[in-house]
Amino acid sequence: MILMLVVCLVMASVIVVPLVLSVARRLVLRTGRPRWLRRLVCTLTTGGGGSGAGAAVADELAAALNPNKRVEIEQRRTERWVRHDGEAGAPPHATGVDLATGRAVIRRR
Repeated sequence: MILMLVVCLVMASVIVVPLVLSVARRLVLRTGRPRWLRRLVCTLTTGGGGSGAGAAVADELAAALNPNKRVEIEQRRTERWVRHDGEAGAPPHATGVDLATGRAVIRRR
């Protein structure tokens, strides 16, 4: 019984505390108030917005508990390396936007 309580407390501290801190950080960065806390958050996190390390840790923890989450994480990693072309969709050459001339072409079938 006590072991189960300890496990629940550890899980809550690993999942809930970073989630609450992440929400608080986003709120401070969006509103800009209080200013001293915004300056502190901006200096402690990279680029002022954070590196997403907390989300990565939460994803890995969720993947340990849920095999479907592991598949989702691997899919995201794969999508980072896949090239996305605007002209890769079907039908080819159905639409075109020429930014140099400021002209858009839409062809009817």
